[in-house]
Amino acid sequence: MADPVDQANDFAAAAADRTIAAARAAVRPDPVIGTCNACLEEDMPVLTCGGMLRCTECRAKWEKRR
Repeated sequence: MADPVDQANDFAAAAADRTIAAARAAVRPDPVIGTCNACLEEDMPVLTCGGMLRCTECRAKWEKRR
């Protein structure tokens, strides 16, 4: 039989994992087709990054500079 403390730790770890997974899913929405505000390319899949819509290449450049 498992110790009650171990059971509580397992329960807390599982709850934390579910919370983290839900937060990550909420943060990364699917990209939309639009205009990149950094390079001004039109009809590109864009996501919000650094407060503006950026395409994949511009997001990668922005992350590299961060």
